[in-house]
Amino acid sequence: MKSSTFLLSVLSVTLLSSCGGTVLPPLPGGEQTVTGILKAAELSAVRRGSHIIEQEGVDVYYAESSLINLREYQTKRVTLRGNFEHNTNPEDLPVLVAESVVDVEETSEEHVLSVIGVTLTTPVQWRLVKREGKYQFHLEEEDDGALLTVWQEVGTLLPDGGVPIVVDATRATRLIDDLSGTHIVAVKREGKILHLRFSPGTRANADRLREDFIEVLNSIELKSTGSSGSNPSFGTGSLGTPCGGSAGILCPEGSFCDVQSFEDNVGKCRKL
Repeated sequence: MKSSTFLLSVLSVTLLSSCGGTVLPPLPGGEQTVTGILKAAELSAVRRGSHIIEQEGVDVYYAESSLINLREYQTKRVTLRGNFEHNTNPEDLPVLVAESVVDVEETSEEHVLSVIGVTLTTPVQWRLVKREGKYQFHLEEEDDGALLTVWQEVGTLLPDGGVPIVVDATRATRLIDDLSGTHIVAVKREGKILHLRFSPGTRANADRLREDFIEVLNSIELKSTGSSGSNPSFGTGSLGTPCGGSAGILCPEGSFCDVQSFEDNVGKCRKL
């Protein structure tokens, strides 16, 4: 990518002249292509850039455009094409003046935990697996250490000592272990308690993961379920549970059965 060398110089190189002044690396000339997660920037009367471009958890550029409505692409991974210009303060992050959108990727994925009646949305990097009768989310690059664990138990009382919160208009509580950084959220349901354990540990991007967890909590939708099982089946918006077949299994609301075997009429649930 044209901007990779420039990115390294912006983030890690500050050249000092013999007289003690700061010499900034030159901006790359001509049209550039940049990929990253697009976030809204704080409003400022003295700084350019309506948005921030983030790469691997680090803010690397501001972005602005008079040709594109960048708000439409917030929180998505986008590839923008445009030209770099210095910010109002040349020592601040440079500004990509975007002229076109080359590509857009979804950065979140919906998961339907049908047995316990929970739907939630997580970053696409959070890989869902089932272990010991619980739903566990792991970061793609990690083999162990669940980042988020979701399960449900029979009960009527929320844990003591937590901070009262609301999850999908339902009474809940959150406890935080300051030493380990673990968050425990318990949600009171009819005769059951839904538990979410978030464990960022000592990961370098723990602060960003905590922000993601708050977004996960805000995305939760609780639905009634007629039964509770010890072996939950689950699906996601893009790769869901099997559907169709001789039993005529239906998909959750908002998805359809993508038939992949016309001989057996079996497919997988996918988002509409």
